[in-house]
Amino acid sequence: MSVYNNAENKGEKRSDTPTPIWVCDYIYNLIKNNNYKNILDPCCGDERLTKNFKNVNIFNYEIKKGKDFLKEENKIDCDLCIMNPPFNIGKGRQLAVEVFLDKVIELCGNDIAIIMICPMGFRLNQRIKSKRLNKHKYIYPQISSIISLPVDTFQDTLYHSEIVIYNINNIKPHYFIECPECP
Repeated sequence: MSVYNNAENKGEKRSDTPTPIWVCDYIYNLIKNNNYKNILDPCCGDERLTKNFKNVNIFNYEIKKGKDFLKEENKIDCDLCIMNPPFNIGKGRQLAVEVFLDKVIELCGNDIAIIMICPMGFRLNQRIKSKRLNKHKYIYPQISSIISLPVDTFQDTLYHSEIVIYNINNIKPHYFIECPECP
């Protein structure tokens, strides 16, 4: 499948795309010394983003397992949110990553560490009067780091995506991820 040719992208698409294990390992190795105690994954799938973390409390939500994070109303006490939310909610122009990030901030505050895999358009596809642009300027935390992902990071998908990191100060501002299986 290719995102560049509309004819090839018509019809049914995957509703979820698992994060490659090597990306999960890369993220873990980047932050493993930060001693997080309570970790939230609001769209955990098979829980691979948090599998490396030991001796921590993990709050997992997965709609396929009957736990819909977007319906949660109680505050969540966590110091890290790590997520690969769906990129599209299938209605309108609002990206699902925006909906998930808004809900994380609502339930956890905007001072926790957040690691979010998202389409590059979440950050870059803005208009001057965009509501999302104003959220980036006034509501969302300042971006600490960005990890650029190759367009073919996700299996059977070519999509410009990145990892946006908020509120983690002991890392570089930008990384190009390295795939251990790649040449």
